[in-house]
Amino acid sequence: MVLTIELLDSKRHNRSIFACGNDSLDTYIVKSASQDLKKKVATVFVLIDSPSMDIIAYYTLSTYTVDITNLDKTFTKSLPRYPLLPAILLGRLAVDSSRQGQGLGGVILI
Repeated sequence: MVLTIELLDSKRHNRSIFACGNDSLDTYIVKSASQDLKKKVATVFVLIDSPSMDIIAYYTLSTYTVDITNLDKTFTKSLPRYPLLPAILLGRLAVDSSRQGQGLGGVILI
């Protein structure tokens, strides 16, 4: 078995048995993640233990902006003077309850 991070593919990856213990995160991967991917609202990455296609962890990334006026002045001195700074938002991160406590949340972000 080999841990692999892939872009969610609703036709290949088995989302139906994913359960991390948080209803919102469980429902998202089963019912909403593929729609967010299609609409380009978020990019959804899944961790599988190949050759199995069962999802053992996932995270989402979205584009984001930070209003520079909300940042500390000492920090912004070295930044470009744009009103909004580009950023990436880690929207969701979940590990299946059967694999929690193994450090996979950190692994999936590496």
